[in-house]
Amino acid sequence: MNRRLFIGVLGVGAFGTVAGCLSSGADDRPTFSATPARVSEEAAGEAGYGYQGTRELTEGAQVGGQDIEVTSYTSVYDRGIELSAERFGAGAVKAGVFGVTSLPQVTVGGEEYDPVGDRSTRFLAERVQSHYAGIEVDRALGGRALQALGQRFSFQAYEGTATLRGEYDVRVRIDLTQRDHEDDHLVVAAVYPVAELLPGGSEQGRIDILTRGLEQYDGISVDIVDQDGSTGDT
Repeated sequence: MNRRLFIGVLGVGAFGTVAGCLSSGADDRPTFSATPARVSEEAAGEAGYGYQGTRELTEGAQVGGQDIEVTSYTSVYDRGIELSAERFGAGAVKAGVFGVTSLPQVTVGGEEYDPVGDRSTRFLAERVQSHYAGIEVDRALGGRALQALGQRFSFQAYEGTATLRGEYDVRVRIDLTQRDHEDDHLVVAAVYPVAELLPGGSEQGRIDILTRGLEQYDGISVDIVDQDGSTGDT
């Protein structure tokens, strides 16, 4: 795999047929909205990851010659990890990051709209890069499969380089999977230091717990995080 920014990895994939929750938006534009996804409190607690809230993103697009609005959601979790003080400075750093983005599948006028593009996944990438800067992928690793939401999620793993705390170069592992669930498309991604840098070994087991604990259903409660950091339940 060629070197590329992490957001480029998130941008792969395509969509299928009609989708999402359809309503009427501004100026009678059709509005397609995903259902938020998150990790159960039990699974997050077992993995030791803290919920950092859910970002809501509504974007306009033109599909099939018609203006539409598409709303997606990104829920982010992170974990403080004690790394080598000699190499990375004293104290735990939030070096484990897990995110799940839900996006509606959309087809209008026979044309498909793919919201798994750069702009629709930017919040997940930005939250990851608030911990790590300049993530680049330089090789693909093996994959693995997990059961979540009653389905099989096939992860692809990558290894790359990033900057931690704005000054430390660190080798990281990136786990990525995409899967349709109900009328939505899910993108699940995790970034964490490679096993050689972790005092307890690989972080993969914790990521697997988070993945198996995924929840997505009508009426699910999430804490919406605004640009200014304020929150509100939905």
